[in-house]
Amino acid sequence: MNQLESKNKHGELITLTQACELANLGSSTVRKLAEEAGAVRKIGRSYRIKRNQFFDYIEKVYAE
Repeated sequence: MNQLESKNKHGELITLTQACELANLGSSTVRKLAEEAGAVRKIGRSYRIKRNQFFDYIEKVYAE
């Protein structure tokens, strides 16, 4: 398959690895939070997370 040399971390849909790096959380935690937020998008076999929806959910639920 063709792989992009440079993946955009600021795009609307991000990979699990990118979400882990941006949130500084482990993959299991990110998957759980993304599912709770309804931010998961599966495109074929590709697992993507809707960036804004994911981080908005974290701010809403976990902000003090």
